[in-house]
Amino acid sequence: MKVWGKVRTEYYFSFKSTSEAVAPITGSLLMLSILVILASTVAVTLYNTAGESENAQSLMAKISLESCEGGLPNAVTGQNASFENNKIVLIHEGGRPLPLDTISIKIFGYGKSYRPAIEPGTKGFLTGNISLLYLDLSVHGKNSTCYSVNNKATLEDSLWSVGEKFVLCGQDSAIGTTKSSVKVSVDGDSDTSDNYGFKVGSEIILKVIDTKSSNVIAEQKAFVKHYEG
Repeated sequence: MKVWGKVRTEYYFSFKSTSEAVAPITGSLLMLSILVILASTVAVTLYNTAGESENAQSLMAKISLESCEGGLPNAVTGQNASFENNKIVLIHEGGRPLPLDTISIKIFGYGKSYRPAIEPGTKGFLTGNISLLYLDLSVHGKNSTCYSVNNKATLEDSLWSVGEKFVLCGQDSAIGTTKSSVKVSVDGDSDTSDNYGFKVGSEIILKVIDTKSSNVIAEQKAFVKHYEG
């Protein structure tokens, strides 16, 4: 009986010792697994954040407003200017080439647009605060006679690259049945023919925008000078 009791006691202590040895190992493996999972999650999060930041900042360029000239149709002052005489010249001075179909331009200033005869008595000029939007800089929805001629070199590869100029004209809106990608409103009234002219001596604010990220690539201000015929 004494021998049996001794064997039982030795077996009990042997089992307990084995369990105590296994428990720390299992705990260590579990902690290691948790740390690996957490490290992977952090790495993926940082990678995604870096990727999003890179995409958001992908289009960066130095755009300068070289000149802004124009005027308004005004027989009283004698300083008549057609919408076609209103021209803004921008130049790409540094940074990445800008894909024309992903770049929009917003311009704010004081001037005129023309309202076609949508209804009897509605035909005529609208004068006031102009909000002007080029949905993109591609040839789509533009007046080929004005837009394509002024920007022929830049439009060839659909990229606005360093050293290239871009000319915006008051007659850039599409003519006829083609839907224009140039949008003009005067004091909030968008029933216009999407052409525009700015008052001489007034200030315009121009923003070049990356439409994919909604980032403002460049913002420029200028005073309108009378066009030189």
